[in-house]
Amino acid sequence: MLGTLLAATRLAVAAVMFAQPAPSRVDWTKLADLTVRRTLRLATGERVVLFWDQSSDRGAATAMRSAVIAAGGVPTDILAPIQPDVDAIRRLPSEAQTVQRIRRDSAWAQAFKGADAAIWLPTALTMADRPFEHLVEKSKVRSIHFHWFLPPDTADFAKVEELYAKAIAVEPARLATRIATLENAIKGATIKITAANGTNLAFTVPAAAWIHRNTGDASRSKVRDARSVRDRQEELPASVFRTTDLAGLEGTYVGYASFDTRGGILQATFSKGRLTKLESKRGADTIVATWQKATGDKTLAGEFVIGTNPELPGVLPSGFMPYYGYGAGVVRIAIGDNWESGGKNRSSNGEILMFLPDATVTANGTVLIKDGKLIAGSK
Repeated sequence: MLGTLLAATRLAVAAVMFAQPAPSRVDWTKLADLTVRRTLRLATGERVVLFWDQSSDRGAATAMRSAVIAAGGVPTDILAPIQPDVDAIRRLPSEAQTVQRIRRDSAWAQAFKGADAAIWLPTALTMADRPFEHLVEKSKVRSIHFHWFLPPDTADFAKVEELYAKAIAVEPARLATRIATLENAIKGATIKITAANGTNLAFTVPAAAWIHRNTGDASRSKVRDARSVRDRQEELPASVFRTTDLAGLEGTYVGYASFDTRGGILQATFSKGRLTKLESKRGADTIVATWQKATGDKTLAGEFVIGTNPELPGVLPSGFMPYYGYGAGVVRIAIGDNWESGGKNRSSNGEILMFLPDATVTANGTVLIKDGKLIAGSK
């Protein structure tokens, strides 16, 4: 059955979850070269898995394959199932879905076996069980997430793609400097996050906290000391400072439930390091209901994330936050499961993300972010 689905993937062109973008004006050849030579620093003979969706690919796959070959690498394709196939499997009985998932993962694992690197190329497809991440976890590859999130407003597609191209071009060393400045200020400090929406949250980050530095460098030397799946993954555009080590949370945090200010709004109240109350302030009742029924470490903070990329604005006039809120100065708190980032939290509802693009953040009184503008390391 899986072979039939993968064969269909190779032959069919189907509608994706949102309107197909117009022909891309992005210089994919340039971005592919940056990805292969600068981010991966690919060596001759290295094997690279390319995970992509042919129903929504707009030139990235061909350019990336050519760049891998030009650098002396060996590319292997994994074609993600098209949306109609995903929907068809979801309609199967749960036992049959499990069988399909096992067969899929087994087939894809063969492609990852012996691979040195893997790249998730731009796609509109969502896969709730996160097979790519688990394949990275079970292998030794260093990987790149190239999700290329586009807004719901088709009129903004070209603008957002131009922003992403410029953000990817930012030198990893520049991002590394910004992230290091934040790291030096945050480790061992008391962090306070405030905002006009009622946010007033304090917590500490231990001096020995593990930091994931999303600088745009996925070289072998960068991932040598990886402690988690996340440490062997680089998001492009790169940007964020990230830690799972948060302690003693006290106060209130109000944030958007998605990377768009038109989405739901959640309010989280913490006491003695735990989430004691989660409320929907606007359009997030389903998230709250799911959290209330969940089991496991659902009351623990999972991550503290700050965006640093100078070419990504925090929020567009439409309300869309480019690339998952990776714009400079955007703050994100995650609650619950944090396995991908190497944390110990495990919760049945996964993670709850709360984005805050206009926060003020201090570390032991030193201002790191002021009203959504990154101050620390921003020169």
